[in-house]
Amino acid sequence: MGAAFSAILSPAVGILISPFPIVGLILILLSNKARINSIFYTIGWIVGNIAIFLIGLFLMSSAVSSSGDQSMLVKIILIVLGVLLILLGVHDFSKRPKNGEKAATPKWFEKMSNIKPGGAMIFAFLLSAVNPKNMLLSLTAGVSVGALNLAGGQEITATIIFGIIACCSIYIPTIAFLLAGKRLNKVLDSTRNWLIQNNSVIMAVLFLFIGLSVISKAF
Repeated sequence: MGAAFSAILSPAVGILISPFPIVGLILILLSNKARINSIFYTIGWIVGNIAIFLIGLFLMSSAVSSSGDQSMLVKIILIVLGVLLILLGVHDFSKRPKNGEKAATPKWFEKMSNIKPGGAMIFAFLLSAVNPKNMLLSLTAGVSVGALNLAGGQEITATIIFGIIACCSIYIPTIAFLLAGKRLNKVLDSTRNWLIQNNSVIMAVLFLFIGLSVISKAF
């Protein structure tokens, strides 16, 4: 399982510290229906990430099992994923706010305060499973594990570990808010502002590091 943990760690941490999903949760936690909406948001986030992870794992496992030249196939897929991650990093870095400039915020921020529970769950699922940046990270983790050709029980364990690490920045604040309530509002508000302002730089560094890490596994 050491190899599987190593394959999971980088992309899972990338998802863990991705700013905008955390900001989305914070906006919900600062709204009137914070408790119920945050629970549904968390469920959607976990399901979306694990779904894409499993798709990557299944596709890579099937390809490795049926390919006559397994090592070359694995190398090509890892290199392609790594290059895509690096390109996303370059794109994010180019969009970073200049000195003294306020970061632009997506239009969906305004809708989070009045979102319904079902909408919160669907939005979190789309943010994790359809948003290209997050999807690519989950897919990379699944593909990296699938390339190891593990036994079924080990793949299940790897999936659970991935979910625990990748989603903890969402489920831990949700649990903390359910216990502490509005006493966290000041911390949440300051965290939200910092994450919005530094989102582009954080994601650029993440994608560059993870992309290089994925490419290195091909050699």
